[in-house]
Amino acid sequence: MPLERSVKSDLRDKVSTANKSNVDDIIALVEGARSGLAQDDADYTRLGGWLEDLAVVKSGSVPGRFGDTN
Repeated sequence: MPLERSVKSDLRDKVSTANKSNVDDIIALVEGARSGLAQDDADYTRLGGWLEDLAVVKSGSVPGRFGDTN
Protein backbone atom coordinates (compact mmCIF):
# COMPACT_ATOMS: atom_id res chain seq x y z
CA MET A 1 0.00 0.00 0.00
CA PRO A 2 1.47 3.40 -1.00
CA LEU A 3 2.33 6.01 1.58
CA GLU A 4 -0.32 8.54 2.49
CA ARG A 5 0.18 11.90 0.81
CA SER A 6 0.67 13.70 4.15
CA VAL A 7 3.36 11.21 5.27
CA LYS A 8 5.17 11.54 1.96
CA SER A 9 5.01 15.33 2.13
CA ASP A 10 6.34 15.39 5.69
CA LEU A 11 9.23 13.09 4.79
CA ARG A 12 10.02 15.09 1.64
CA ASP A 13 10.21 18.29 3.72
CA LYS A 14 12.55 16.63 6.23
CA VAL A 15 14.77 15.22 3.47
CA SER A 16 15.01 18.60 1.74
CA THR A 17 16.16 20.30 4.95
CA ALA A 18 18.53 17.56 6.10
CA ASN A 19 21.96 18.56 7.35
CA LYS A 20 24.83 16.80 9.05
CA SER A 21 23.36 17.32 12.51
CA ASN A 22 19.98 15.70 11.79
CA VAL A 23 20.64 13.39 8.85
CA ASP A 24 20.82 10.20 10.94
CA ASP A 25 17.37 10.84 12.43
CA ILE A 26 15.89 11.53 9.00
CA ILE A 27 17.50 8.41 7.53
CA ALA A 28 15.85 6.38 10.30
CA LEU A 29 12.45 7.94 9.51
CA VAL A 30 12.76 7.23 5.78
CA GLU A 31 13.98 3.68 6.38
CA GLY A 32 11.08 3.09 8.77
CA ALA A 33 8.54 4.30 6.22
CA ARG A 34 10.20 2.28 3.47
CA SER A 35 10.23 -0.94 5.48
CA GLY A 36 6.43 -1.16 5.31
CA LEU A 37 6.30 -0.94 1.53
CA ALA A 38 6.52 -3.63 -1.13
CA GLN A 39 9.68 -3.48 -3.22
CA ASP A 40 7.63 -3.00 -6.39
CA ASP A 41 5.83 0.05 -4.92
CA ALA A 42 6.71 3.38 -6.55
CA ASP A 43 7.06 4.95 -3.10
CA TYR A 44 9.62 2.28 -2.15
CA THR A 45 11.72 3.37 -5.13
CA ARG A 46 11.19 7.07 -4.35
CA LEU A 47 12.31 6.63 -0.74
CA GLY A 48 15.35 4.71 -1.97
CA GLY A 49 16.35 7.78 -3.97
CA TRP A 50 15.87 9.94 -0.91
CA LEU A 51 18.12 7.60 1.08
CA GLU A 52 20.79 8.02 -1.60
CA ASP A 53 20.48 11.81 -1.29
CA LEU A 54 20.70 11.56 2.50
CA ALA A 55 23.88 9.47 2.19
CA VAL A 56 25.37 12.34 0.17
CA VAL A 57 24.36 14.82 2.89
CA LYS A 58 25.85 12.56 5.54
CA SER A 59 29.15 12.56 3.65
CA GLY A 60 29.20 16.36 3.80
CA SER A 61 28.33 16.99 0.17
CA VAL A 62 25.27 18.51 -1.49
CA PRO A 63 22.97 16.21 -3.53
CA GLY A 64 22.97 17.05 -7.22
CA ARG A 65 26.08 19.19 -7.01
CA PHE A 66 28.84 17.76 -9.16
CA GLY A 67 32.44 18.09 -8.13
CA ASP A 68 31.54 18.91 -4.53
CA THR A 69 34.26 17.59 -2.27
CA ASN A 70 32.81 18.90 1.02
